[in-house]
Amino acid sequence: MTRSSGTVARSLAAELWRLFDAGRFRDALPLLSEDFEAHWPNTRERIRSREDFIALNENYPGAWRCTVRRIEEYTEGVVTVTEIGDGKTGFFAVSFFTVRAGRIAAAEEYFGENGPPPFDRSAWAERY
Repeated sequence: MTRSSGTVARSLAAELWRLFDAGRFRDALPLLSEDFEAHWPNTRERIRSREDFIALNENYPGAWRCTVRRIEEYTEGVVTVTEIGDGKTGFFAVSFFTVRAGRIAAAEEYFGENGPPPFDRSAWAERY
């Protein structure tokens, strides 16, 4: 990936999350390629079109805010770490976005809930 294509990938991912944060899902459609596909390994789901990806996010219950914490370039695109919450519930999304021809062609996303540890680990770790 050249520096300029990395910049394009970074800009695409940042814009996607900015639009999702604003609840403007339909406006993100042009950022996705015609053959876009997403994979969510946590729930073993595959979303086979950009229209379905947008509709699924648009219809997800609640009013969620998205805060990008990190964007890192990799060979085929970027990885984002995004904190997502509705004021009561929160989680992190780690998204691997593959970029081709100036659009996001694929996403592989992993979701982890925010919250307390499942058991007392204070002897070995501190909470922040």
